Amino acid sequence: MRGLVGAALLFGLLAVAAPASALDYPTGWNGENPFACELQQAGFGAVGPNPGADPYCVEFDKRRQNVTQLGVVEFLAQEPARVAAASDKCFYFQSDHWRGSVVQDDATTKTYEWDGHYFFDKARGEGGVWVTNFNLNGRTYDPGQIPGMPAEYGRYFGPGTGGMVTRNGFEGPDRACVEKARRAPPYRHPSAGARGCLVPKGGMTSRMVGGVRLGDGESRARTLLGDPHLVRRGFLRWCYGDGTSLRVGQTEDRSGDAGAGDDPAVVLLTTSRAFRTRRVGPGASLRALRRGFRGAVRRYTVNGHAVWQLSRRGRILAGARRGRITWLAVYDRERVRSLAELRELLRRGG
Repeated sequence: MRGLVGAALLFGLLAVAAPASALDYPTGWNGENPFACELQQAGFGAVGPNPGADPYCVEFDKRRQNVTQLGVVEFLAQEPARVAAASDKCFYFQSDHWRGSVVQDDATTKTYEWDGHYFFDKARGEGGVWVTNFNLNGRTYDPGQIPGMPAEYGRYFGPGTGGMVTRNGFEGPDRACVEKARRAPPYRHPSAGARGCLVPKGGMTSRMVGGVRLGDGESRARTLLGDPHLVRRGFLRWCYGDGTSLRVGQTEDRSGDAGAGDDPAVVLLTTSRAFRTRRVGPGASLRALRRGFRGAVRRYTVNGHAVWQLSRRGRILAGARRGRITWLAVYDRERVRSLAELRELLRRGG
């Protein structure tokens, strides 16, 4: 029962972004920041270094919600200041990491945990909620099954993860914010500079995709491509202008730049059609895959995608759905030694 406290907290966040009195149906959201902004690190504090920014984009660590040291009391005391800093903004994005427990350093007393992204855009009159790693009492839980969750929202969630964008709760676009967006567009765009989406380049081999090689440390990947547009579930993610991406996977399951290290790349995955091997890549048919790789074998399913190993000894994998290739990946066989570990990495990289 104690895990229901975490469910109630999340449902409260969903209710803010998506009140039950529906004005419009929601759409799915993958949690990616829609704004071109600096993600300010607030840590356990109430605000980031520059709370006057708009877009105001901030990341919080909320993993000290314990009982014995009154961490949950401290957390609740910080929330009004966090809300106040966000409420007058036109454009807001938040990343945070939640954990509740009875005893802070005793994992057996953990009650709830998730990583979340949330945003609102008053110029467009919309907002969104996305969560991953959602668990209650140490067990993966489907946020869509929270008691009282409207069905039109719940369908965008699944075991441990999911997200949606809604216009519910907004009276419509705020005129002042519309004008602000017209004068200085806040959105990510290929022309937005270092934080904008990239142009695919660098090619692909059995050990390299988009210029990043297996074994490259995080600092090397950032030097080549700039700061990632999103860090989620242990994957550094760079978007391309056509809506596709390059994802550099590490063994540590982390979300957000807080605690960034220099771990090596163990999986490289791309959804871009710009990358091909033997003329096979995202968008190609399974027939083309079998023709290009006579030894290709379908191994298992991850996140609803059939995973094909393109050769017995090769490191190259392909994901397929509805008869088409959806992604290509290469992995480090020296660092990823078990099938279970590989499947978990691919699941997190989805």
